[in-house]
Amino acid sequence: MFEDIDFRKMESQISPLKGAWIDREVPEEVELLPNNRYAPGYAWMFSYEKRLKHRIEKTLGHPLGSLERRLFDSDGGLSEGFSNAFVHGNRRNAALPIEVHTAVGRGGLAFSIQDQGAGFDVASTIRAAKRNGRTFFHIAGNGIRSLLTSQRIVVSYSRGGRTLNLMLMFSSLSQVLADLAGQRGE
Repeated sequence: MFEDIDFRKMESQISPLKGAWIDREVPEEVELLPNNRYAPGYAWMFSYEKRLKHRIEKTLGHPLGSLERRLFDSDGGLSEGFSNAFVHGNRRNAALPIEVHTAVGRGGLAFSIQDQGAGFDVASTIRAAKRNGRTFFHIAGNGIRSLLTSQRIVVSYSRGGRTLNLMLMFSSLSQVLADLAGQRGE
């Protein structure tokens, strides 16, 4: 779901914050984890995602449950954001950093993913995606479609398309408990 909201406003919507940090990831410097299931050029993402997931869960004090798929799966918002920053923003240059701001709050999670690229015309891309539907996604890929069609993740761009902001709100305590139960198979 696309909204015109910046990262600071996202932080205030998920407050009070339990934790916040900034990671500066240089893909060629990321220590790779064993059993990496990503393609070689993307192996850094697998390792970084696992470390980030662990840190988020530690800050929350419990597992992400089914929310993990919304963030880190093949269509997950963060996975798409990291991939887009690396491929389109940094043009697969593994020496260029990607900066990730993370905020963990009682009301949800917020992220800002910043690449070093030239950016893109966000407004015209969103208009084209809405106007052309499936034909747009046929030529443009799945990343932006996944982000725009997500019902639980709020998406915005800043810095001329060089920064992707994502917010996942915890809809209610009952939803969080259901998500946790889903992970345990109950």
